[in-house]
Amino acid sequence: MKKYTLWGCFVVLTIIQNTLVLAQYSSQSNKAIQFYERGNDLFQKQKYDEAFEQYTEALKKDNQFAEAHYKIAQLYQWYNQTEKMYEHFAKAIELQPDNKDFIGAYYHLCEKKLKEGQYAESKKLGQKYLSLNPKNALKIKQVNLWIQSCDYAEENIKKSLNVQIRPLEKPLNKLYLQYFPVFTADLKTLFFTGAKKPAANQDYQEDIYVSYWKDTAWTNPRGISQKINTPTENEGTCTISADGKMLIFTLCRQDKQTGKTNCDLYSSTWNGTEWTEPQNLGENINTQAWESQPSLSADGNTLYFASTREGGFGGRDIWVSTRNEQGIWQKPQNLGEKINTVFDETSPFIHFNGKTLYFASNGRVGFGGYDLYQSDFLNKQWTEPQNLGYPINNSQDQIGFFVTPDARKSYFAIATSYKEQVISSLLYEMTLPQEIQPVVKSSFVKGIVYDSLTKKPIEATLELFDLATNTLQSTIKSNLNNGEYLITLNSGLEYSLEIRKEGYAFKSLKFNYIETKEPKPLEINIPLMPISKGLTFRLDNIYFEFGKYTLQDKSKVELDQLVLFMKQNPTIKGEISGHTDNIGDKKRNEILSLNRAKAVYDYLIKAGIEPNRLTYKGYGDTRPSAPNDTEENRAKNRRIEFEIQ
Repeated sequence: MKKYTLWGCFVVLTIIQNTLVLAQYSSQSNKAIQFYERGNDLFQKQKYDEAFEQYTEALKKDNQFAEAHYKIAQLYQWYNQTEKMYEHFAKAIELQPDNKDFIGAYYHLCEKKLKEGQYAESKKLGQKYLSLNPKNALKIKQVNLWIQSCDYAEENIKKSLNVQIRPLEKPLNKLYLQYFPVFTADLKTLFFTGAKKPAANQDYQEDIYVSYWKDTAWTNPRGISQKINTPTENEGTCTISADGKMLIFTLCRQDKQTGKTNCDLYSSTWNGTEWTEPQNLGENINTQAWESQPSLSADGNTLYFASTREGGFGGRDIWVSTRNEQGIWQKPQNLGEKINTVFDETSPFIHFNGKTLYFASNGRVGFGGYDLYQSDFLNKQWTEPQNLGYPINNSQDQIGFFVTPDARKSYFAIATSYKEQVISSLLYEMTLPQEIQPVVKSSFVKGIVYDSLTKKPIEATLELFDLATNTLQSTIKSNLNNGEYLITLNSGLEYSLEIRKEGYAFKSLKFNYIETKEPKPLEINIPLMPISKGLTFRLDNIYFEFGKYTLQDKSKVELDQLVLFMKQNPTIKGEISGHTDNIGDKKRNEILSLNRAKAVYDYLIKAGIEPNRLTYKGYGDTRPSAPNDTEENRAKNRRIEFEIQ
């Protein structure tokens, strides 16, 4: 029997050990393995740059070393160099397609191919990922969603919408980047986030820009205000109330101690001449988490925004808050699982109608990345979100969408890039296809509230009521300095607009859009009359059936305004007078007008107004306010008036 020396045993053990080491790697090069293992040791010690050098040396020794490709891909992911990351992930699974340690490569490449619109390849990679029995439940859900999206996209690209997309003309689109456009309701003022091209090794400096529509073109964009834009911090993703007086925007600051960037929401008000000093929206809205991408309702009293705060369904969720009478934003509510998913929902936009919400999501079946969706608030809940379709959505990310009040056009940004470098981001206009327009269209009425005697502007309260439900729809104030107001109106409704100011008789306007599918913009200047003895004002929203004197339910809004007026001015006494046109018997008209005046009188007495402060009388057709020569004029003569005595 052959005897082995101690040296011989050592040699044999070394050969066995080397064989085992070689067996556990795809490489047969001892030198490559040595570099690789030194890289692993450095990686564990979080010395990533040094680890990268070792892995690179390993590949120089053996370019078919799958494990080294995978590790380098992970480091490129850490360095946020995604193109090189994908390159090495692809090489790793090409060399060892069934290696379960490389399962992450299939995940990232599945997403990449989806965003490139290579749906068949993406689906194949996703199915391979699932076949390797992954353990991460959230990633399993994500990949299943991507596979479903591949099938959805291939089918729905065939149903392409007919759209026309145009870049906004000069002098807009002059910056390096511009995105998140928003307009006032009259589409005369445009706000957007912009950034100039940064110097080498510097980050973008985001600011808010504004442009005005003058005659037939937009003015040269300029920074909104030095009070809002700062030289060192990022301001952007703003929203504006319909009248252009309340701005809410995102301000992002970097914590000097932690290096982390925190984004909060701030507000500023246009006082008629300048923007006020920005105010933090407070602890109800802002947290230690990320708050951004706000969207205001038309009247500025409801705020939608995206946040990563606790209590949501996933990473970024959409939340909503309302503002109380003191102007304080209340604790936000999550929009719920009908809107939010376990993934990300961002960039909400609430249409001027207050019912249609547009938002971006990567947590729903779509065309890849973030898609835009639409949901309507009906019967006190949000409807199932609908994908806006192709080509509005495609395999790239779509984030940020503004729709005009009449729903005919939308505005958004499109970014172009080359090898991970953004080349530009431009603002675009699109004619919105009928299929995805909101059912409820909006318009507006605007003008100036002023003193009827001095002609000076007045800061008054304007309240818009839905007459069918006697519910308050929105409340605004006219501008303190110039008296300007703007308030939005929706199709399918009948409104009463009540205007109040202490020391003045209240005034009401009526708008009937029940049969109007596309209401038109209106401009109405509103004179308010100072309270004085002998002053007579018309109650425009008192309604009776033809030839009858029973008050209709929709008269309640106007009657309650008269009750409020009497209670706020306890020394006032007045006469309620009824009037008719000249059609029919004069005596009958006189009795009808008297009974109608008494019906109003009875309502006020029942509401707590002392009887000794009121009288009522019917004048029939003896005091016309217009000639009885047309139906329009006769309608003006059928009225209830209040005279201060």
